Amino acid sequence: MKRFVSAIALACSCFAYTASTAQVYAAEQAQFANIQDPRDLFEKVTQSAFKRFKASWTEVKQEPDLLKQIIREELLPYIDHEYAAFKVLGKYVRDVNADDRKAFVDAFSDYIVTVYAQLFTQYRETQDIVVQPTNTSDDSKIAVVRSKIVEPGRPDIDVIFKLIYRNDQWRAFDMEAEGISVLSTKRKEIGAAMPRLGIDGIIKDLKQKAARKLTFKSDDSEPQS
Repeated sequence: MKRFVSAIALACSCFAYTASTAQVYAAEQAQFANIQDPRDLFEKVTQSAFKRFKASWTEVKQEPDLLKQIIREELLPYIDHEYAAFKVLGKYVRDVNADDRKAFVDAFSDYIVTVYAQLFTQYRETQDIVVQPTNTSDDSKIAVVRSKIVEPGRPDIDVIFKLIYRNDQWRAFDMEAEGISVLSTKRKEIGAAMPRLGIDGIIKDLKQKAARKLTFKSDDSEPQS
């Protein structure tokens, strides 16, 4: 579990952004929006955001909740949180009305920001990520981008990102680290809780978890769900 937490934390850190210069951020967003190759997009975001996160490390250590802003500004533009939210709802998506679906998507988006930001507190500056070659056919709407988290003196950790092409843009909807899917794990959790809580209870629970204050954890700490 310790390696899984570190894997997800660093994988998320590849997308992280320190909002020190809004103009630079906007320019990079415009540049990335034109990238049509999923592997190229992932690598470009990694190189740009990883550098910015390291530059903001001192401020983040002093105020961990800054990670939520970083994740929201840098990670969310490259996550199809609506598609991911509907996948998490699974069979229940057909039973939920339009207003509740929107409320769920919004709550799930905020929840993802907090969960990824909390996992991000496991980051170690000695870690790095290597993006591997990706084979994607021209007509494919789903891409799998494989990467390895590397650190001197430790075994490599395989991390897989799944992306979907919708609305003329590649965006991620799931991540697997050491064979554990973030989307599948949450789908099982919500599926088990839905009969007991209902959609209103699920949304309330997501909002409560999204509002959590961030704290830095040791490598042996368990992730929050």
